[in-house]
Amino acid sequence: MASDIEPVTLPSPDHIGVVVKDIDKTVEFLSSVWGIGRWELGEYAPKDAPVKLKLAFGDLGNGLRLELIQPVAGKSLWSDFLEEKGEGIQHIAYMIKNWDEVVPKVVDRGGRILVSGAFQGNRFYYWETPGGIIIQLEERK
Repeated sequence: MASDIEPVTLPSPDHIGVVVKDIDKTVEFLSSVWGIGRWELGEYAPKDAPVKLKLAFGDLGNGLRLELIQPVAGKSLWSDFLEEKGEGIQHIAYMIKNWDEVVPKVVDRGGRILVSGAFQGNRFYYWETPGGIIIQLEERK
């Protein structure tokens, strides 16, 4: 399929997001069986939404991380994913520096935002794409 529109250029992926039922069990398994380590554990509970997630980031090597996401409370994109599809890869995330240039291009091309927010001072968008792939764009401060 040819197009005269120049694609948005993205850097290498930062992380792969996986929704899980039990984050502690998953971290233990990935650590003991596959040696994935240096886990950073945290929570995401925005003040403006009744959503709570447990998070764990593990190092896969070569700058790529694995993000485990366990929905704990509230209805969200992540709890819906778990209900509809079960555990699995939910998104691919890219850290961008040119937010004000990239985001309008994606919107102009019909990109649909599924969820947006901020985490640890960084803003993010999750974009719907054909084929069920979700792309997360995040800008670190």
